[in-house]
Amino acid sequence: MPVVDVIKPLAKASGFFVLAIALLVSGCAWMRDAAKPEVSLTSLSLDPRQGFSQTLNVGVRVRNPNAFELNIKRLNYRIFLEDSELAFGRRDEKLTVPANDSVNLTVPVELNLLSGLSLAEKWLRNPKDALDYRLEVDADVANFGLGLMQIRKESSIRLSPER
Repeated sequence: MPVVDVIKPLAKASGFFVLAIALLVSGCAWMRDAAKPEVSLTSLSLDPRQGFSQTLNVGVRVRNPNAFELNIKRLNYRIFLEDSELAFGRRDEKLTVPANDSVNLTVPVELNLLSGLSLAEKWLRNPKDALDYRLEVDADVANFGLGLMQIRKESSIRLSPER
């Protein structure tokens, strides 16, 4: 068997292999450059339970700015008021956010009553027209190559009516 007959199939196979590697690398680069989802608070309500443990139901909008859907396996979140951690929670249910779209959901968070009391004491000593808040979310994204995405939203809540 001539050597040329052996080399031709190997050359075709290696060309295919190089093309496959190039596509894989470019696909990974595209996923790595994915934009983080955006989060915003939409509502707050207290769960009617009594006692030292209080649950706050937080309405959240998750917006996906990407051209592909995001599949989120788990969310861990924390809410801070005036740099004091006020509440925390976790959602283990899978969540799919369609491409270039948003999803509204309600997540339960456990209130940190000691931080809440400390914050109330600070506010009574020095009342303010607005409170700064920060929402920190760790999203465990199932899409290949994305993994853990850390999302942070900061804003303020006005306490007095606008004039």
